[in-house]
Amino acid sequence: MIEFLKAQPAESHEQIMDLLSREAVQMAVMLHLDFANEPLWLSNMNVPFTDLKWGYTWGAGGGLLVSLPNLSGGDNQLAPFHEYRLALPNEWIDAENWAADLVEMVANVSEYRKRDSGLYSQIFDPDTNQPVGHPFAYDVGIMDKMSCSFPVGGAILSLTTESFMARKGVPVYGMQTYFDQLRRHPTDQGLQFVTEAGKLITWTNW
Repeated sequence: MIEFLKAQPAESHEQIMDLLSREAVQMAVMLHLDFANEPLWLSNMNVPFTDLKWGYTWGAGGGLLVSLPNLSGGDNQLAPFHEYRLALPNEWIDAENWAADLVEMVANVSEYRKRDSGLYSQIFDPDTNQPVGHPFAYDVGIMDKMSCSFPVGGAILSLTTESFMARKGVPVYGMQTYFDQLRRHPTDQGLQFVTEAGKLITWTNW
Protein backbone atom coordinates (compact mmCIF):
# COMPACT_ATOMS: atom_id res chain seq x y z
CA MET A 1 0.00 0.00 0.00
CA ILE A 2 2.86 2.39 0.77
CA GLU A 3 4.40 1.85 -2.67
CA PHE A 4 0.99 2.33 -4.29
CA LEU A 5 0.50 5.67 -2.54
CA LYS A 6 4.00 6.83 -3.51
CA ALA A 7 2.95 6.61 -7.17
CA GLN A 8 -0.15 8.72 -6.52
CA PRO A 9 -0.27 12.54 -6.23
CA ALA A 10 0.09 13.62 -2.61
CA GLU A 11 -3.15 15.60 -2.68
CA SER A 12 -5.10 12.39 -3.45
CA HIS A 13 -3.67 10.20 -0.67
CA GLU A 14 -6.38 10.89 1.92
CA GLN A 15 -9.23 10.42 -0.54
CA ILE A 16 -7.71 7.22 -1.97
CA MET A 17 -7.32 5.71 1.50
CA ASP A 18 -10.94 6.57 2.26
CA LEU A 19 -12.17 4.94 -0.96
CA LEU A 20 -10.05 1.81 -0.44
CA SER A 21 -11.41 1.39 3.09
CA ARG A 22 -15.00 1.12 1.84
CA GLU A 23 -16.82 -2.16 1.41
CA ALA A 24 -16.82 -1.80 -2.40
CA VAL A 25 -14.25 0.03 -4.54
CA GLN A 26 -15.27 1.43 -7.91
CA MET A 27 -12.55 0.92 -10.54
CA ALA A 28 -12.23 0.99 -14.30
CA VAL A 29 -10.15 -1.39 -16.43
CA MET A 30 -8.31 0.48 -19.19
CA LEU A 31 -6.44 -0.71 -22.27
CA HIS A 32 -4.09 1.49 -24.31
CA LEU A 33 -2.99 0.24 -27.74
CA ASP A 34 -0.79 2.74 -29.55
CA PHE A 35 -1.71 1.93 -33.16
CA ALA A 36 0.16 4.18 -35.58
CA ASN A 37 -2.91 5.39 -37.43
CA GLU A 38 -5.32 5.77 -34.50
CA PRO A 39 -4.33 4.90 -30.91
CA LEU A 40 -7.01 3.27 -28.77
CA TRP A 41 -7.82 4.26 -25.19
CA LEU A 42 -10.53 1.84 -24.09
CA SER A 43 -12.24 1.42 -20.73
CA ASN A 44 -15.13 -0.61 -19.34
CA MET A 45 -16.86 2.50 -18.00
CA ASN A 46 -20.25 3.44 -19.41
CA VAL A 47 -19.14 6.97 -20.28
CA PRO A 48 -15.75 8.34 -21.40
CA PHE A 49 -13.48 9.99 -18.84
CA THR A 50 -10.18 11.87 -18.86
CA ASP A 51 -7.41 10.59 -16.61
CA LEU A 52 -5.50 12.96 -14.32
CA LYS A 53 -2.01 11.76 -15.27
CA TRP A 54 -1.68 11.89 -19.06
CA GLY A 55 -4.89 13.71 -19.96
CA TYR A 56 -6.08 10.91 -22.28
CA THR A 57 -9.79 10.46 -22.86
CA TRP A 58 -10.63 6.79 -22.31
CA GLY A 59 -13.63 5.82 -24.40
CA ALA A 60 -16.47 3.57 -23.30
CA GLY A 61 -15.28 0.73 -25.51
CA GLY A 62 -14.77 -2.03 -22.99
CA GLY A 63 -16.91 -4.34 -25.10
CA LEU A 64 -14.11 -4.44 -27.66
CA LEU A 65 -11.93 -6.28 -25.15
CA VAL A 66 -13.35 -9.78 -24.84
CA SER A 67 -10.47 -11.63 -23.18
CA LEU A 68 -7.73 -10.56 -20.76
CA PRO A 69 -4.41 -12.42 -20.45
CA ASN A 70 -3.27 -14.22 -17.33
CA LEU A 71 -0.97 -11.70 -15.66
CA SER A 72 -0.06 -13.80 -12.63
CA GLY A 73 3.00 -15.37 -14.27
CA GLY A 74 3.03 -18.50 -12.11
CA ASP A 75 6.02 -20.00 -10.32
CA ASN A 76 9.51 -19.13 -11.50
CA GLN A 77 8.46 -17.32 -14.65
CA LEU A 78 7.46 -13.80 -15.59
CA ALA A 79 4.78 -14.43 -18.25
CA PRO A 80 6.63 -12.25 -20.77
CA PHE A 81 4.02 -12.64 -23.54
CA HIS A 82 0.35 -11.79 -23.06
CA GLU A 83 -2.54 -12.28 -25.47
CA TYR A 84 -5.56 -10.01 -25.72
CA ARG A 85 -8.62 -10.92 -27.74
CA LEU A 86 -10.51 -8.04 -29.28
CA ALA A 87 -14.01 -7.78 -30.68
CA LEU A 88 -14.74 -5.92 -33.89
CA PRO A 89 -16.78 -2.69 -33.85
CA ASN A 90 -20.22 -3.03 -35.45
CA GLU A 91 -19.30 -0.54 -38.17
CA TRP A 92 -16.55 -2.93 -39.33
CA ILE A 93 -18.92 -5.89 -39.62
CA ASP A 94 -21.37 -3.76 -41.58
CA ALA A 95 -18.70 -2.82 -44.15
CA GLU A 96 -18.83 -4.67 -47.47
CA ASN A 97 -15.27 -6.03 -47.42
CA TRP A 98 -14.74 -6.18 -43.65
CA ALA A 99 -12.96 -9.56 -43.68
CA ALA A 100 -10.48 -8.45 -46.34
CA ASP A 101 -9.92 -5.16 -44.47
CA LEU A 102 -9.24 -7.09 -41.27
CA VAL A 103 -6.67 -9.34 -42.95
CA GLU A 104 -5.00 -6.28 -44.50
CA MET A 105 -4.80 -4.60 -41.08
CA VAL A 106 -3.20 -7.67 -39.50
CA ALA A 107 -0.67 -7.87 -42.34
CA ASN A 108 0.34 -4.22 -41.87
CA VAL A 109 2.78 -4.85 -38.99
CA SER A 110 4.06 -1.26 -39.08
CA GLU A 111 0.68 -0.25 -37.67
CA TYR A 112 1.28 -2.02 -34.37
CA ARG A 113 4.52 -4.02 -34.00
CA LYS A 114 6.96 -2.60 -31.40
CA ARG A 115 4.42 0.06 -30.42
CA ASP A 116 3.30 0.66 -26.83
CA SER A 117 0.55 -1.22 -25.05
CA GLY A 118 -0.68 -1.02 -21.49
CA LEU A 119 -3.37 -2.45 -19.23
CA TYR A 120 -4.32 -0.14 -16.35
CA SER A 121 -6.92 0.44 -13.70
CA GLN A 122 -8.34 3.64 -12.26
CA ILE A 123 -10.06 4.28 -8.92
CA PHE A 124 -13.29 6.29 -9.04
CA ASP A 125 -15.25 8.21 -6.45
CA PRO A 126 -18.74 6.63 -6.56
CA ASP A 127 -20.30 9.83 -5.21
CA THR A 128 -19.08 11.97 -8.12
CA ASN A 129 -18.26 9.24 -10.67
CA GLN A 130 -14.92 10.98 -11.27
CA PRO A 131 -11.40 9.46 -11.30
CA VAL A 132 -9.29 9.86 -8.17
CA GLY A 133 -5.50 9.82 -8.39
CA HIS A 134 -3.53 8.34 -11.26
CA PRO A 135 -4.10 5.13 -13.22
CA PHE A 136 -1.95 2.20 -12.09
CA ALA A 137 -0.49 -0.43 -14.39
CA TYR A 138 -1.11 -4.18 -14.52
CA ASP A 139 0.90 -4.81 -17.68
CA VAL A 140 3.03 -2.49 -19.81
CA GLY A 141 4.94 -3.56 -22.89
CA ILE A 142 4.94 -3.47 -26.68
CA MET A 143 2.68 -5.01 -29.30
CA ASP A 144 4.24 -7.98 -31.06
CA LYS A 145 1.94 -10.16 -33.20
CA MET A 146 -1.64 -9.92 -34.39
CA SER A 147 -3.72 -12.68 -35.96
CA CYS A 148 -7.32 -13.24 -36.94
CA SER A 149 -9.55 -16.26 -37.38
CA PHE A 150 -13.02 -16.53 -38.87
CA PRO A 151 -15.43 -18.87 -37.08
CA VAL A 152 -18.93 -19.09 -38.51
CA GLY A 153 -20.70 -15.75 -38.21
CA GLY A 154 -17.81 -13.59 -37.03
CA ALA A 155 -14.12 -13.13 -36.41
CA ILE A 156 -11.63 -13.31 -33.55
CA LEU A 157 -8.77 -10.84 -33.42
CA SER A 158 -5.82 -11.85 -31.20
CA LEU A 159 -3.07 -9.45 -30.18
CA THR A 160 0.10 -10.64 -28.44
CA THR A 161 2.09 -8.14 -26.42
CA GLU A 162 5.66 -8.57 -25.21
CA SER A 163 6.60 -7.53 -21.72
CA PHE A 164 9.78 -5.55 -21.18
CA MET A 165 10.91 -8.64 -19.26
CA ALA A 166 10.39 -10.99 -22.20
CA ARG A 167 14.13 -11.52 -22.47
CA LYS A 168 14.41 -12.29 -18.78
CA GLY A 169 17.48 -14.48 -19.37
CA VAL A 170 19.44 -11.52 -20.71
CA PRO A 171 20.46 -8.95 -18.07
CA VAL A 172 19.75 -5.47 -19.36
CA TYR A 173 23.31 -4.20 -19.03
CA GLY A 174 25.16 -7.52 -18.88
CA MET A 175 24.52 -9.45 -22.09
CA GLN A 176 22.94 -8.29 -25.29
CA THR A 177 21.71 -9.98 -28.47
CA TYR A 178 21.33 -8.50 -31.92
CA PHE A 179 17.58 -8.02 -31.35
CA ASP A 180 18.13 -6.34 -28.00
CA GLN A 181 20.51 -3.90 -29.67
CA LEU A 182 18.08 -3.15 -32.51
CA ARG A 183 15.38 -2.27 -30.02
CA ARG A 184 17.63 0.36 -28.43
CA HIS A 185 19.35 1.51 -31.64
CA PRO A 186 17.35 0.45 -34.75
CA THR A 187 20.13 1.24 -37.26
CA ASP A 188 22.99 -0.48 -35.41
CA GLN A 189 24.06 -3.67 -37.20
CA GLY A 190 27.09 -4.30 -35.01
CA LEU A 191 25.72 -7.50 -33.45
CA GLN A 192 24.08 -8.84 -36.60
CA PHE A 193 25.99 -12.12 -36.83
CA VAL A 194 26.44 -12.82 -33.12
CA THR A 195 23.17 -14.74 -32.66
CA GLU A 196 23.86 -16.90 -35.72
CA ALA A 197 26.77 -18.38 -33.81
CA GLY A 198 24.53 -18.95 -30.80
CA LYS A 199 26.55 -16.63 -28.63
CA LEU A 200 25.98 -13.53 -26.56
CA ILE A 201 28.17 -10.49 -26.19
CA THR A 202 29.21 -10.15 -22.54
CA TRP A 203 30.40 -6.68 -21.60
CA THR A 204 33.08 -6.19 -18.97
CA ASN A 205 31.73 -5.21 -15.55
CA TRP A 206 34.10 -2.42 -14.53
